[in-house]
Amino acid sequence: MKLRFILLFILLFVLPPSLLAQQSLLIKGLVVDESDKPLENASIVIKRIPSSGIAPVFQKTDQQGHFQLEFSNIGKIELTISRLGYQKVVDTLDIRSAEQKFKYKLLKSVKRLEEVKIDYQYRAVEIAKDTIRFSADYFRDSTDRKLQDLIEKMPGFSIEDGKVRFQGKQVNVTLVENERFFGGGSKLAIENIPAKAVDKVEMISRFSQNDLLKSVQVNDQLAMNIKLKENKKNFIFGDLESSLGSEKSYKEHAALFYYSPEKTMSFIGDINNIGTSPVSKEDIDRVQGAELQYFSNSINKNNLAGYDRDNRNVIKNINKFAAFNGFQKGLKKKFSVNLYGVYAENRLGTMLEGTNHYSFPDLRYTEQTNMRSSQVNRQASFNISSNFKPSPYFSLDYNLGTFWTMPKQEVHTNNVIDRFGVDNNSIQIQDGHSIVLKQYLEGSWKHSLRSYSSFAFQHQYTSERDNFSLSSDSLFLRGFIRFDSMANYSIVRPVERKKHLFNGSYKYYWVINQNQQLHLEANSQNELLRQNGQSMGAQDTTGAHLFDHGQYYRNSSNYLGGSYRLDFDKLKILFSLKQYYLYLINQTPTNDDRHGQWFLQPELDLKYGKSALDGFRLNYRRGYTFATAMDLNPSYWITGYNSLSRGNILLEGQTFHKLTFTYNNFRLTDFRVIHFNSTLTLKDEIKGNSLLTSSYEQLKTVQLFDRPDLNFTNIGGYSIRYGRFEPGVFLSYIHMRLAQRIDNSEIYLRQNTVSTDLSLRWFIPKLADVKVAWTKTDSWQKSLVDNQKVTLNKWSITGKYQLKNFVFKTDWSLLKTGLGDSSADPTTINGNFELRYQKVKSPFSFYIQGLNVLKNTSYRTAVLTEYISSEKIIYTMPRIFLLALSYSL
Repeated sequence: MKLRFILLFILLFVLPPSLLAQQSLLIKGLVVDESDKPLENASIVIKRIPSSGIAPVFQKTDQQGHFQLEFSNIGKIELTISRLGYQKVVDTLDIRSAEQKFKYKLLKSVKRLEEVKIDYQYRAVEIAKDTIRFSADYFRDSTDRKLQDLIEKMPGFSIEDGKVRFQGKQVNVTLVENERFFGGGSKLAIENIPAKAVDKVEMISRFSQNDLLKSVQVNDQLAMNIKLKENKKNFIFGDLESSLGSEKSYKEHAALFYYSPEKTMSFIGDINNIGTSPVSKEDIDRVQGAELQYFSNSINKNNLAGYDRDNRNVIKNINKFAAFNGFQKGLKKKFSVNLYGVYAENRLGTMLEGTNHYSFPDLRYTEQTNMRSSQVNRQASFNISSNFKPSPYFSLDYNLGTFWTMPKQEVHTNNVIDRFGVDNNSIQIQDGHSIVLKQYLEGSWKHSLRSYSSFAFQHQYTSERDNFSLSSDSLFLRGFIRFDSMANYSIVRPVERKKHLFNGSYKYYWVINQNQQLHLEANSQNELLRQNGQSMGAQDTTGAHLFDHGQYYRNSSNYLGGSYRLDFDKLKILFSLKQYYLYLINQTPTNDDRHGQWFLQPELDLKYGKSALDGFRLNYRRGYTFATAMDLNPSYWITGYNSLSRGNILLEGQTFHKLTFTYNNFRLTDFRVIHFNSTLTLKDEIKGNSLLTSSYEQLKTVQLFDRPDLNFTNIGGYSIRYGRFEPGVFLSYIHMRLAQRIDNSEIYLRQNTVSTDLSLRWFIPKLADVKVAWTKTDSWQKSLVDNQKVTLNKWSITGKYQLKNFVFKTDWSLLKTGLGDSSADPTTINGNFELRYQKVKSPFSFYIQGLNVLKNTSYRTAVLTEYISSEKIIYTMPRIFLLALSYSL
């Protein structure tokens, strides 16, 4: 409680002055030469007088010679203007009024070129069109080991589970020296690239890796490009690490890199049993196959097994990982080849106790659950891509990738329902394998200054086998299935699937003039699935093939469309219209359904601002979602002793409307970052959407009304650097609405989630860096049947301290969660630390690490779903102390 009041007092003391001083003080300038002609790309450097600890600001003039600066408070600044071939101008300005205008004339330089220089130490942050460039030297100190430590200090960045966000938007592609790093995932990059090797971190909006189409392509990708120091090129760098500890714990890690203009190689290897995951699900998804540059693949990858974050909330977590990435240029830089391979193995042990509260219109009951599981996931992938660019006007790309996964899981569960006298013990085993082969060919032309075109062809083949078995010591799902043997209550379900995806696209780009473009395109995508399998151990007495899972499914999406693009100074408008023909085939042992329809998809996109990272954006789109093969399969799928689902052959696809508003603002003078995103998704009426689910002893028919679903999401954040303090606020509000009917009883479901995150960072370079945060999340679910609420409160503090050759890092969290607002909910306190010793310029470092130092054995969580509220006690890994040696190359 004392910590909470101290933090709130600090926030109240720090935030008001920074917020009240936000009146807009604007300086507008014009830079011309001796003949009054505007000078483009003149360098502007601004420093506060006297120095306040805030980084100097670097900017460049635009094509008309203009520059514009915004300040949060009054005071004096030193303004330096320079340009190659001209004499430097230094002026002192007193900022007093809301808006001031200045004009500067640069004279031709009579000095040698070497005399006209820009002091690069001032370039903490640079903004150039759609790129924000951060200088690593300004933010880095000796306590930073990996790229993650470095970018966490940079304004606008946040990291969660290896995913990097900038101004609230997730980074889509991660590059090193302008080339994709292991397919473009962020976790491998930020946790393995040494911080001392980084020169610049570039955030690139509207990213395109195709130079030919960069000026005409329309995309919303955000890329992070890591530029390395020159002294880290042309030789191997990285680090090796080995550690041993209590509870037979260990970690062995290697990260080696080689970069040159013509060749790059990277190797990452890791073996540990302390719950550290070297790879994320995002990375695994990327290397499952090729990723198209020119059109997106709308078919979700079925990753049968995966792990996407560090996880110590289990009783066992063993990881093995190895990855290789290589890039080579040849034929006088006209041909390049990039290949990477990944192998990952994960062994998990889980144990939990849970209480599930079921709330149906005519039935309520409570179920006690004890579960213990073991899981093994093996995954491997290999990808090779090539680019051939024989001339500046033609480019050809070919990519071939394969992905293999083999998961196995065994779950032992005990379920007790006192109301019905149930005490059931069951064993569920699931294993299988999946092989994916994916390839694509893409080409692009620049026919003239105003004419471009591109094509793409893709094929993906997937072969899956899924084996499921469930056995119980007592009869389950009585009244719905009859077992072959009343002495053995078990179900076995082997299923095989073969899937093909074909995709073809052609686009033509016509540049009408400097401000207008017209794009035309044709696209065809076809997904084919053939599934075979039966559930054995149960009798089908209805003749409805309830346990025959055979199915042939095909959906086809074809469209012709065009878009008009208007760029006028800071305003950019894009309007597109696509005419689709959608066709669906679904064949099962008892049905043969086929239907097609025309669908018109409009989209309007408005952007206003200096760049995609500074300004606002408004986007509206109407779209269509196909019903999946599983939703259309009418057979019984048994997934637990009291859980059964069934698809509906009458289910239709669904149209939706999506409206998005985004605002971003980044101010260099005080590193102020503002971002806000609001998204409204409204689904149209849908017919015949019914799914069979089950509660104990009865089967419920859940049917959506012919009414729309609604999802309204709002996310915003604010942070500012105020001397040595950096306060931040993050707010989110999510509203969901759903109307349903269960056994002729109407249910109107509403769910609201409100999250507040307050943080305060205090730092002294090369000495201390401390961040305190408080997060509160409330989720309400309301229906005519019941009202439920889940509350989460979390306090956290992270600190990093340096004293001579010692660096101490620690993180602590206090978590309290449960159903409702009960003050009796237990509190979990967790702490970790690391103490590292390294002499200056020594490649060796030693450290001791403590994980779960308070020796917690479990933690509590609460979850709300549509008809179930659950509380769980999850058992965790023991306390561990590690002693490690690290060597940097």
